[in-house]
Amino acid sequence: MNPEPKVRSLRIYSFVFKTIFAYYLRSKLLRKFISESSWETKKKKFLSKKGKEAKDIFFSLGGVYIKIGQFISNLFHLLPEEFLWELQDLQDRVPSKPFSEIQKRWHSNFSTPMQEVFHDIGVEAHASASTAQVHIGYYKDKKVAIKVLYNGIEEEARADLKTIKKIIWIVDRFLFSISGREVAKQLEEMIHKELDLRNELHYLQKTILAFQTEKDFCFPEPVVEFCTKSILVTEFIEGKKIYEVPPHEFGNRKNPYLEKLIRAYMLMIFEYRFFHADPHPGNLILLENGQLCFIDFGAVQEISEDDSRNLERLLISSMQKDYHTMAEVLIEMGAVSENLKKEELCKILKYSLSKLNRILSSTKNFRNIGWDTLKPGEDLRFLREIQVSLKRLLAALQLPPNFLSLHRVLALLMGNFSYLDPTRSLFEYAEKPFQQVVLKGSSWRKRWREEGEEIVASALSLPKELNEFFYKLNRGEFKFQWTEDKDTAERKILLRELLSFGVLGSLFFYFGIYYAEKSWKEPSLLFYMLAGLSFWSFARSAWAYQNKK
Repeated sequence: MNPEPKVRSLRIYSFVFKTIFAYYLRSKLLRKFISESSWETKKKKFLSKKGKEAKDIFFSLGGVYIKIGQFISNLFHLLPEEFLWELQDLQDRVPSKPFSEIQKRWHSNFSTPMQEVFHDIGVEAHASASTAQVHIGYYKDKKVAIKVLYNGIEEEARADLKTIKKIIWIVDRFLFSISGREVAKQLEEMIHKELDLRNELHYLQKTILAFQTEKDFCFPEPVVEFCTKSILVTEFIEGKKIYEVPPHEFGNRKNPYLEKLIRAYMLMIFEYRFFHADPHPGNLILLENGQLCFIDFGAVQEISEDDSRNLERLLISSMQKDYHTMAEVLIEMGAVSENLKKEELCKILKYSLSKLNRILSSTKNFRNIGWDTLKPGEDLRFLREIQVSLKRLLAALQLPPNFLSLHRVLALLMGNFSYLDPTRSLFEYAEKPFQQVVLKGSSWRKRWREEGEEIVASALSLPKELNEFFYKLNRGEFKFQWTEDKDTAERKILLRELLSFGVLGSLFFYFGIYYAEKSWKEPSLLFYMLAGLSFWSFARSAWAYQNKK
């Protein structure tokens, strides 16, 4: 029997404050009297012990609290790994319920007993999570995973959500602004979706259809006739969990599974506009043939075309260091309130990107990034210089609607990347798929129409006097009288061709470089081809001119 909500929240508060206080005493007092090596040994033991305590608390609280523990357990880029490794059991080793309880849930949906439908069904749970557990059996000689929600989990989740919403309100009201109302709303929607397995079936089928031409990914096929609100049956995927592949296996090469993982999310967010919102290690399976498999589609979030386009604009403007566009997009998305002026936001964005670049270029290991790397004191000094208080900044920052899941995905992905390849940042892996997915197809054509054509038209437009000259020439208002001989006239024509092809070739070559720097492959190739033709014509005219002398 789980404890009451008030008791649960008190246990969380007590653990957090005791841990912070104990670590502070050790780091400020004990560290002064022992050697550095002894301190490191004691610190690791302390963190490991606290990790075990945290795991036990999350297990005992159950329900939504386990989901919070799962989220924390993957933050390798922020928290010490000695603490986090103890939390890994939260991914798929949650204490299971008796098989008799699972049978009760099954009988509330189907009259035929489970043992008569599935052959060799395992009485012991293959995996157990916060809201459901999975048993393995065979259906028509095919190995399947049978996911069943726990009895009464819906009522328990509602009670947990009430407690969590109160904690969010306290943090938002008395500690710092976290867009509490929006966070609570999105968290509640996310949990409710996960408690209806028909949503999981819908998005699993939708994902299979969307990725049908992508050979690097696979997804478990559902057995639709046994899928209900509280039961989901799919084929069982054999493979390794993503953390079972040691980081050093690929040497100095990039991890191919991470390349596939980031490409999958580029496709989901910018093309398909819905994404798997829970990429923790237990949900990522590596197959022997090199494919990456996603399982557990209980947490899936849709993203609107406007939000996808705004994210695209935000990323591109950040690469171009266009702080004004970045500010406009953030304001349009509702991520920043009117408490912060646009000019102040531009300064903060410029400072933030500059600091991010310094961190990316100077950091050799992205696992467990510490305060020495982040240097929050620098940020406070900068805010004082531009006369923006930390309180006003936090009050101005807001969570845009439907972006809680994106925050969660980014944090989980950074955790996966920092563990599996700590020497490279997520951005290094994102560069290639970003070019392939985001800067290709309809999106680049749209930018070409909006920006590229305008730039070219402006650069290639004729000066006013020259335009008037051609206009009058076309109307026959200018007449030419040639007084020189034929050879002189032909040489002048060739000189004009040399000038024209030289100018055109230079212009085309400039725009080829311009679009290459933006990673817009197609217009860049087009301008390089035009430049090549122009310079070839230039060389041909130069050869003809030489022969006329």
